[in-house]
Amino acid sequence: MVALKTLLFVTAMALGALAQPRLHLDDGTYKIVQFADLHFGEGESEAWGPRADRKTLAFLTSAMKHEAPVSHVVLSGDQVTGLNIDANATDYYDEIIGVFSDSTPHTTILGNHDAEPQTGDQGDPGAKTNRTALMLHDMATPLSYSKPNLDLANGAVSAYIVDVYESAESDTVALQLIHLDSGGGGMPETIYDDQVAWLQAQLDARADPSVPMLLFIHIPFAESQVALDEGDECFGVNNDGVTPTTDDAGLFDLIAKEPSILATFSGHDHCNDFCCAYNGQHLCFGRHSSYGGYSCSGMAHEHGVRVIEFTRSDEGEVGLSTWVRMELGNKAEEHALV
Repeated sequence: MVALKTLLFVTAMALGALAQPRLHLDDGTYKIVQFADLHFGEGESEAWGPRADRKTLAFLTSAMKHEAPVSHVVLSGDQVTGLNIDANATDYYDEIIGVFSDSTPHTTILGNHDAEPQTGDQGDPGAKTNRTALMLHDMATPLSYSKPNLDLANGAVSAYIVDVYESAESDTVALQLIHLDSGGGGMPETIYDDQVAWLQAQLDARADPSVPMLLFIHIPFAESQVALDEGDECFGVNNDGVTPTTDDAGLFDLIAKEPSILATFSGHDHCNDFCCAYNGQHLCFGRHSSYGGYSCSGMAHEHGVRVIEFTRSDEGEVGLSTWVRMELGNKAEEHALV
């Protein structure tokens, strides 16, 4: 089975490499839109379920038009609600990716519900479409830059790094996007030592350690709550508390001592969209981007997407700003992080 997965992965990577152009800045700018906690298929067998998914698709399409041109979309986990769907999870992925796949590159990480089995604990294996199958399917979709990691134990397959170049013709990397797998949905909601060791090895192997990096992970760090409690450098909505992984195996300590990592973006807690500066890191939540999944009082009809804009001047000066594009079309909570 491992050999078959490896063969499928190598084949998909080879085919993708033939077709994919380099990711690159456009006039010194790279704009990322984060789709958070979409939960397609939440009510698959109920009348309200498909209706909610259609409304979500309409909103996402509108948000992409408001933010055009968009350089990149990050699907930051819980694209589907695995326990409520049959063997059709990839159909939902195709619906979501169809919103932007004609022109916009994307990457994906898994959340705690994507490969959730229909019976038993959400951390158990047994989903009809498992974590590896979801990532391999995603990688084969148009303009996907997802890179399943089959070297990590316990199913943490959505851990990888993608490079963004200064221009389409340049060989100079201007930005790196770290994607990490916080587990759940077929594995415990935890970070294992091998993923932290893998990230450390990637950091150590960089040709230029000064290249800025952004980090995407589904389940937030416990330090988001610590930062919120201190409250000195926070903005945005806190309506949900913070539900971290059961263990981060020293991951936050690793990124906190890495000055090139400018910010971390998570999801998971649907009723948060706050950002806090803490211990040298900016820790931000995405905005719940869907009619699927739970909502909280006051946010039920205020869905949004987080927008992250990285800039680099001709002189090499780096900027990073973020805002939320709301469902009604307005821009909220615009702040410069760097």
